[in-house]
Amino acid sequence: MQLKKASIALLAAAALALSACSTGGSNKGDGGDGGSDLPASDYNKVDPAELQDGGKLSLTIGAYPENWNRWHLDGNTVDLASKIGSFVNPVNWIYDENGNFDVNPNYVESYTMNDKGDGESAMILTMNLNPNAKWNSGTPITYADYEATWKACSGQIEDVTCPSPDGWNEIESIEKGENEFQVVVKYNTVYPDWSANMSEIGPAEGLSDAATFNEGWKDAVESAKYMAGPFIPTNSNTAQGVLTLERNPNWWGPTPKLDTVTFSALEQEPAAAAFANSEIDALNFIVDAASYETANKRQDVDIKMSSSVQWRHFTFNSRAGVLQDKLVRQGIQHAIDTADIAASDLAGLPSAELNLHLGNHFFMPNQDGYVDNSVEFSEELAKEKFEEAGYVMNESTGYYEKDGQELAFRYLRLPGNHASENEGAMLTEQMQKVGVRVTYTDTEPKDFFTQIQNGEYESTSFAWQGTPYPMANVGQIYGKPLDDEGRQLNSNFTGLEVPEIDALIPQIASETDDAKRRELTNEADKLVWDNVMVLPLYYRANITAIPSNLANYGSTAFETLLVENIGYIK
Repeated sequence: MQLKKASIALLAAAALALSACSTGGSNKGDGGDGGSDLPASDYNKVDPAELQDGGKLSLTIGAYPENWNRWHLDGNTVDLASKIGSFVNPVNWIYDENGNFDVNPNYVESYTMNDKGDGESAMILTMNLNPNAKWNSGTPITYADYEATWKACSGQIEDVTCPSPDGWNEIESIEKGENEFQVVVKYNTVYPDWSANMSEIGPAEGLSDAATFNEGWKDAVESAKYMAGPFIPTNSNTAQGVLTLERNPNWWGPTPKLDTVTFSALEQEPAAAAFANSEIDALNFIVDAASYETANKRQDVDIKMSSSVQWRHFTFNSRAGVLQDKLVRQGIQHAIDTADIAASDLAGLPSAELNLHLGNHFFMPNQDGYVDNSVEFSEELAKEKFEEAGYVMNESTGYYEKDGQELAFRYLRLPGNHASENEGAMLTEQMQKVGVRVTYTDTEPKDFFTQIQNGEYESTSFAWQGTPYPMANVGQIYGKPLDDEGRQLNSNFTGLEVPEIDALIPQIASETDDAKRRELTNEADKLVWDNVMVLPLYYRANITAIPSNLANYGSTAFETLLVENIGYIK
């Protein structure tokens, strides 16, 4: 499963991950290729004019969305925000393979950024929108939509929570310029990653009140009025987990090459079988050897492999049981052999021989600023931490105890999910070696992130999906998790508040000197390691299987592949 995040994201499904707040990149070209000996992009690049007119593309997702509002915490998944979203929602920027961006003229004709301010505002962004762009309801996309999105995500609407307020809280106003298609964004502080927030936009009519924001996006077809893109949802079969998109008759841009696109919720192994039988047309982010082997049985298979910004990790709930003790968490972290877990997870994949070690929570290897801040794997240091916390080894059981209680915690597992099962088994084995008992709590994909968001777990693993903004939205995963009334503020599922990190967040957000900003971000990274909030295991290569005649679709890390250009070679 996967979630999505602005600087790093969570995903869902076979990989189970979540997503960060923004899918965008930086125009400063800070991104590296993110992977040893891997290209930044790998796909069949063909001029759309040379492709067939028409055809169907069948794709898969990990879990069928329960909320189609990508600004809502429940909609903050890679499946919705990136896989489906680019077909049906505005995409303001087009990113190249290095994460540099330019405008997507279908939505934004031009922009200017005055990063010196005017004496009252620290920065002023002016965006000139395409006046032909409109929501599927028929309402034009105007400054009012940007204003509404800002108000929703900066906490100005009661009982509304976006995945992260970062970037939105730095805005003091969004106003109409010369006309309704000119957006003037005034910032109260310098915010270098402004383009991350402005990479997407939501409709005012769907975001302006809590009832609509939270409950008005439950059905894909009914929510289509809040969308705008080359395709439109025409059928949503929640029971079977199948979404059907068709060419949007209201689309003002170049006619899409495809007639229809379907998304089916499938775990990776059955998805691989469906691909091998030509029942689906692409197998994205292959993460296990069995699926890779199955996909290769298709006669016209074409395997694409690029770098990525997706990484597996363990998350620890600091409010649960023995994990409330920082010393215990530190001992657990010392006892986890991430290299061994990576080798086991990736065995049989073409990426298995690559060095995919990840020693940073913000920067990917080969990105400017990457420093390996990871802690030493040492069973002896682990035991020292447990004993410092007051635990004593029971020689008869082989487990540490304190006040008659065994040192133990639970792992939230997804049966049938290769990575979840394997990582849970290896965690259990490695913890047993240092006298800690791990037991399983099993759950279903549809319940997984609900349990995580509600804190109904002790430890688990999934993937974060990064973007070209490694220093944006630091607070989304590591900032203060709850407000004074106990309401969730962000995607910090560890439940841990670290004042030192909270103090660094605004400094990182506003620092204009790149070198200093990277230094501050690495300070935050060291604090995350020290407090044991999230433990990176490894980062993944993006392995995609497609039929050889499919063009403009494949494996990328940052590059935008416009969905209207996807099609089949004549």
